[in-house]
Amino acid sequence: MSMKSFIKQLKNPKTKEYNILKKEILSMNFPWNYRESTNPVDNIDNNEFTPNPVYQHTIVAGADVNPEFLIPVVESRYAEPMFCIIRQILDYNRIEYTQIHRCVVNQLHYWDGRPSPPHLDHHTFYHKNCLVYLNSFDKGEISLYDENCELMESYKPYEDDIVTFDGYNHSVNQCEPKQRRVVIVFTYS
Repeated sequence: MSMKSFIKQLKNPKTKEYNILKKEILSMNFPWNYRESTNPVDNIDNNEFTPNPVYQHTIVAGADVNPEFLIPVVESRYAEPMFCIIRQILDYNRIEYTQIHRCVVNQLHYWDGRPSPPHLDHHTFYHKNCLVYLNSFDKGEISLYDENCELMESYKPYEDDIVTFDGYNHSVNQCEPKQRRVVIVFTYS
């Protein structure tokens, strides 16, 4: 009997554009903004999870992050090269899509070893998540949870891995000390 897998691994075409953007993101020149913790709405009060800080570069802010937004807002000069590689990845894997709802690049460091609180990237509409892992690190799994906060599946990523999953509650596990976990995250439908 095989278990249903909720996380689907995609093929990475590793195009020239992808390699150029990856090199830029991993360089000392890429601009980051510090976020003190995960969204307070998602911060479960228990000892299992930590609303850990993250360095983030927003490419597209989702319409649901700011009540003033009626549509997603492009916030980065890296938007065009990012859209190019998103199209390349989705097209290469024959994934149909109509819209990118949100796109960020996250850089996470070891904090206390506990995963982030399980959360949805969007609460008001159907979406899928896609994560593109830009570097290698130890640990740093992505974990999916059901509505009762029961673990459904975890995935240990490696450099250049790409995964997608429906908009389930998910949690990010920290990498080992003295490492960083750099990931492109986008939502789409």
